[in-house]
Amino acid sequence: MTSSFFNEWLDEYNDFMTLYRIFGDEEYREDAKEVLNSLAAMVVRAEQYQKTVQKIMSNRVHAF
Repeated sequence: MTSSFFNEWLDEYNDFMTLYRIFGDEEYREDAKEVLNSLAAMVVRAEQYQKTVQKIMSNRVHAF
C-alpha cells in the first residue's frame, strides 16, 4: 500500500474532525472514528500481508 492511500484516509479523518469542531455535530465525530477504525484494520491487514510475504520469500520452512 502506498503512503498516499493512508494520507487520503487521514485527510478524510481531519476533514470530519474539522467539521465536528466547527458545527459540534456528533455525527461528524462518529464518522471520524469510523475512518480511524477502517484505517487501523487496513494497517493490520498490511502488516499480516507483509509477514506472509517475508515468510514466502524466506529460505526457511515455516509452520502454519
